[in-house]
Amino acid sequence: MLMETNLLNKNRKLNILAIIYLIFFGSFFAFLALNNKIPCFFKKLFHIPCPFCGLTRSFKELFKFNLAKTLYYNILSLPLCILFIYVLILFIKDIIKKENKSFDVISNLFSKYYFIIIILIIISWILNIIHGI
Repeated sequence: MLMETNLLNKNRKLNILAIIYLIFFGSFFAFLALNNKIPCFFKKLFHIPCPFCGLTRSFKELFKFNLAKTLYYNILSLPLCILFIYVLILFIKDIIKKENKSFDVISNLFSKYYFIIIILIIISWILNIIHGI
């Protein structure tokens, strides 16, 4: 009985994860497809761009395979795209194997490479301020 309960909890977590991923990726691609510009509240409040300003335009250019404009609008789009694909593969693997290991893998990834992530965010922020994104 306890084993069945644990299995049901794992399946419920996977279903919730599936819904979260579908909502996130669906809304993200809808913004890209509909050419909507996502307002930056940080920029409105402080009058300087945040490290993530320009990501929508950058992803649009990435999907057009225009690497120069992709990097101009925001350098974080390439690592984020790789991360999205990696997380999606982990998630699909979890669904197929009926496991819940993706959270552990992702948390280990961020705990090991947090310094590189912080440096990339700072560089992106500086470049966004210089470019006036």
